[in-house]
Amino acid sequence: MKLFAPENCPSCGMKLVLSKTGVDLFCLNTENCPDQIVLRLSYFCSRKNANITGLSDKILKQLNQKLGVCDVPDLYNLPFHDIASWEGFGGKSASNLKVSLAKSKESFEGYKFLSSLGIDGIGPEVAKLILETLDLE
Repeated sequence: MKLFAPENCPSCGMKLVLSKTGVDLFCLNTENCPDQIVLRLSYFCSRKNANITGLSDKILKQLNQKLGVCDVPDLYNLPFHDIASWEGFGGKSASNLKVSLAKSKESFEGYKFLSSLGIDGIGPEVAKLILETLDLE
């Protein structure tokens, strides 16, 4: 059986590019590829970063598709009254999400915020060093 590599991204349809090593395929549509958007938002919301409960990948995908949520500020400006009317969501879930987002803003340490943005080479330790160097920590 012969296997074939896909030519286009299964999420956005853009042409995939082979890495320099010739092993991995990459979608270069980083700004608009729905799967990449959801992965970035999921990383930001994770327990080790913003610790926002109630935002699974499935819900993040819905937020992207229905409301165009594509970056961090969009998460903090959600129309909760609209979300409450979505099938399978409800008022209680929307309220819990609103509380979780507000709580994340209050308790979010600077270094965690910086590292949660997914900038290459900036993990928690480097983020701490950057903020200490700038005297912002």
